[in-house]
Amino acid sequence: MMEENHVTYTRAELKNLDAGFRRNFINSISGYKSVNLIGSVDKGGNTNLAIFNTIFHVGSTPPLIGMLIRPPKVPRHTLQNIRETGFYTINHIKQEFFNKAHQTAARYYEKKSEFEVVGLKPWYSGNMKAPYVMESPVKIGMEIREDYVLKSNGSVLIIGEILEAIVMKNAILSDGLIDLGITGTVAGSGLDTYYSTTKIARLSFARPDRDLDIIG
Repeated sequence: MMEENHVTYTRAELKNLDAGFRRNFINSISGYKSVNLIGSVDKGGNTNLAIFNTIFHVGSTPPLIGMLIRPPKVPRHTLQNIRETGFYTINHIKQEFFNKAHQTAARYYEKKSEFEVVGLKPWYSGNMKAPYVMESPVKIGMEIREDYVLKSNGSVLIIGEILEAIVMKNAILSDGLIDLGITGTVAGSGLDTYYSTTKIARLSFARPDRDLDIIG
């Protein structure tokens, strides 16, 4: 029997919740999310920076990362720029500038650069048309590979391939794992809540005939 300190919402009850409550509830129920700044540029050279919490791993060979973008019922400058140029960057967020990152969610005029508004520095590696965030500890250069409109709600699924990755040298462990504790990367919940993280443990590869070991 479910404990008395839990509450159950049915599909019908979720539908009838206050819109703001439902938005926050559903956006946080899946747990902690990665939060990243997406850097892009239009054909005219105007830069754009926007925060996203819908970035996820797709595959390692080739190296693919997915991103969900809300339905383009209003102008989505990041989506427009990616479709125009084919390139964009993914940038980790640190606690030192999470408030600036959050401010990029505001709906600025299309030609107004969020880099300039919030006080973050655009940086170009020379290999990418799109700008990186100079202050970011992990920078990923992306090229679009697939673009889908979801039938369920009209959201857009972008699949991109990593063209280059720029990571703090001392955060890369000997087996390739990036230690996010060293990079200081923050996590998110819902649309407006940020967390610093602490590693619990790193476990050995799970096998059916072997006990787990703590390896880090």
